[in-house]
Amino acid sequence: MNRLLLRSMLLALFLGLISSPVFATSLSAQQVLEQFNLVVLGDATSTSHVDGRTYVGGSLTGGIFLQHPNDTPASAYAGLTVQGSASGVMVNNYGAVIGGNLTSSTINSGDTVVLGTASGDSFNGGGQYYAGVVGSSNSNGTYNAALKNGTAATAATSTDFASVLNDLSGQLKALVSTGSYVTIEGTKATFNAVVDANGVAVFTVTDSSIFTGTINEYAFNLNDATTVIINSAATEVLTSANFLGGSAQAIGAKTLWNFYDATTITLNSQFGGSILATKAKLTNGNNIEGGVYVNTLDQKGEIHLQSFTGTIPEPTTTPVPEPTTMLLFGTGLAGLAGIDKRKKS
Repeated sequence: MNRLLLRSMLLALFLGLISSPVFATSLSAQQVLEQFNLVVLGDATSTSHVDGRTYVGGSLTGGIFLQHPNDTPASAYAGLTVQGSASGVMVNNYGAVIGGNLTSSTINSGDTVVLGTASGDSFNGGGQYYAGVVGSSNSNGTYNAALKNGTAATAATSTDFASVLNDLSGQLKALVSTGSYVTIEGTKATFNAVVDANGVAVFTVTDSSIFTGTINEYAFNLNDATTVIINSAATEVLTSANFLGGSAQAIGAKTLWNFYDATTITLNSQFGGSILATKAKLTNGNNIEGGVYVNTLDQKGEIHLQSFTGTIPEPTTTPVPEPTTMLLFGTGLAGLAGIDKRKKS
């Protein structure tokens, strides 16, 4: 092959590699807890609302989403992201990305991307992209094909939420207790924090009776902890306990309950703190003051925005080496340049 032609081909391929689209970066566990008020790995149903940003890995039926835009942390993600189909939903801010069909729903603000069909929907502003047929829908926005590859659509598939949250649950489970303990007096459980030098309190709760409905009151002595991790091996959680003294709201932003083995969680009273239970179906009959990160959801009470302010240790990462193909192309170009130089000499 002619040397000049070969060099041109290598250069074209090399430039093609370095000019390829930049894909959205996967979120860390800390970022997921901060940016998302609700993450459901599978299917979800709702008859209530979520204050902040929501991700659903399966299908979604019902619910009102992103009620508090001014309090919601910035993110590349839309107000609502659903990998499957969605029906009967309302999104009030920051738009939506729907991986399947969208039916009988309302998007009141922000761009909408629907990778299936849209039927009986109302789009009250922003741009819209539909991959499939649009039937009997009202739109006050403009069709925009570029949204298919826009920021929110690209972000929608950039994070493996199941992997990130499962890893986080395992990481928290392995934490050694800081000496924090729970005392029980009659039907009242008091969580007493012992704080380490970094302001972290870790509880290892071995008494699952705390979560079986026999306890009517929860109290908290957190002793200036800035991060509270409560690990529990309970497989079934059922509680109607009252959080005393307004503690549900007071502890919401800094507390993370890690129910790492739970398969069902039923909350009948207001609950404080974020809930991490990647194997569980969660049903809430009252408000939750904090984030929810579960397998499936039957939402009957509000999920209030209390973005996590605690600190989660990040997993160790290894720097990504320069792609081998780019090194080869670079070496090839350098070699050809050397040959030409010797020839001219």
